[in-house]
Amino acid sequence: MGRLFWKILLTFWLTLLVAGGVTGIAVWVHHNNLQAMEKEVIVRPSSILAVKAAANTFLYGGTAALRNMLQEQKDEAPEELQIYAVDANGKELLERAVSDDTLQRVRASLGQNLKLPIVRQVQAGTENYLLFAPLAGQYPQFQQERRLSPPRHISASTLIISGIAASFLSSFFLAWYFSQPINILRKAFRVAAEGDLSQRVTPIIGSRRDEIADLGNDFDNMATKLQTLMASQRRLLHDISHELRSPLARLQTSIGLAHQQPEKVASSLARIEHEAERLDTLVGEVLTLSRLESGVPQPLDEYIDILELADAVIDDARFEANALSRQVVFQCDVENSPIIQGHGELLYRALENVVRNAIHHTPEGTAVTLAIHQNSANARLQITVDDQGTGVPEEELASIFEPFQRSSNANPSRSGYGLGLAIARRAVESHGGTIRAMNRADRGLRVEIIL
Repeated sequence: MGRLFWKILLTFWLTLLVAGGVTGIAVWVHHNNLQAMEKEVIVRPSSILAVKAAANTFLYGGTAALRNMLQEQKDEAPEELQIYAVDANGKELLERAVSDDTLQRVRASLGQNLKLPIVRQVQAGTENYLLFAPLAGQYPQFQQERRLSPPRHISASTLIISGIAASFLSSFFLAWYFSQPINILRKAFRVAAEGDLSQRVTPIIGSRRDEIADLGNDFDNMATKLQTLMASQRRLLHDISHELRSPLARLQTSIGLAHQQPEKVASSLARIEHEAERLDTLVGEVLTLSRLESGVPQPLDEYIDILELADAVIDDARFEANALSRQVVFQCDVENSPIIQGHGELLYRALENVVRNAIHHTPEGTAVTLAIHQNSANARLQITVDDQGTGVPEEELASIFEPFQRSSNANPSRSGYGLGLAIARRAVESHGGTIRAMNRADRGLRVEIIL
């Protein structure tokens, strides 16, 4: 058992013991007060009703009505329950004898919170009476029996031991209930710290529904996310090494040809320069993706005019598209140029990568369409990029935004590493936006960016 278990156990146990002790003392005091009262007055439902009836008679009929009621009780049933009415001078209304000790104890009971109206103090105008049903000289059978049934004889030590045992058992199970899932979480964290991210605690904790169960669920989500990131990191390293191997091999081949065939040095140097540029591009994209995936927040302190950003992307894209016999069309239904706060270079890279990807996948003689729409209802900006290519298989639409993932419909002769859309997704998400791909109904692929 851990320290938390003992803290919870002792806290709840001591709390129960104190609460039980206070309750026991209160019950004992109340019981003693009733025991003291039953020596002087009748403590039964019949006496409570009779005292209440006498009080109402006095309040609504006055002293005369009360005297008639008490006299009638005395004359018609002298051996039955009798109600006494004593004024402030200690004189009983029917001049029946009441001892000073009895009267003193009955008056003292008015200040005790017995929760039983067996004694009533009533007042109407200048007259007030103390109403009660005494034992002495009345209701003789009560002198032979106790009105409060005596409890079964149980020793005080037995009661105390039973209370301590019951409070300990309840505190023990309560402490176990709270500390057991904490221990499970502690073991799971230790296993995760050792590198095993496959541990899950929700099936072990069970079906409980509380904050501890929510904590276990959060741990499972964290472990799943870390496991995914670790797998993604390993896959990324594997893909990077694979992508680097090909240009490095071509570099080595070009260098070997330059040594073996001096007359082809110029062509070998051109090949070496081309492969070096490809390596530089690959390293730059990998660094950009690594920076976006590192979790370090990018500064979003620039105010960006989206139409100016789109114009800059289109100017660069048209230069490349014209060389490939393709066109870029721009559509916009936004009246006022929207301004957003963010990182201009990241948004430029995101939109440029999507447009350049579309240019390389649309056939010659066709156009890529960049459109900007604004939803005034929810202040959302929608940017769509459409091409007229073959599209992407439905099962691959989500994976094309992963690093080094290329569609199976992609032209194998086209150079690329599958990092452009991955960078675009990270850049858009860092601005609180979303990006997704969908096949168009007629032909081609649409990439939709929501900001």
